[in-house]
Amino acid sequence: MPYFVFRISADKEISLVKSCEKFIEAKDLCRELRIAESPDNPNAFRMAFAETENKAKRLLGEKRQPSSPLEEWEA
Repeated sequence: MPYFVFRISADKEISLVKSCEKFIEAKDLCRELRIAESPDNPNAFRMAFAETENKAKRLLGEKRQPSSPLEEWEA
């Protein structure tokens, strides 16, 4: 399954930047894009691991439950 890198606009619109086969490639791309284009907004670029682009977009759009009490406290 590929890793999808998305740009998330201020109005929460999700658009595909690139799909990558390896985690390291996708992680490095996200890091480079965040540094170059959005240093003050780290959530402007996100990565998702899914079977298809549509499933990846759905994952990013869903509100997920905190997996620990600490995450719940930080939210």
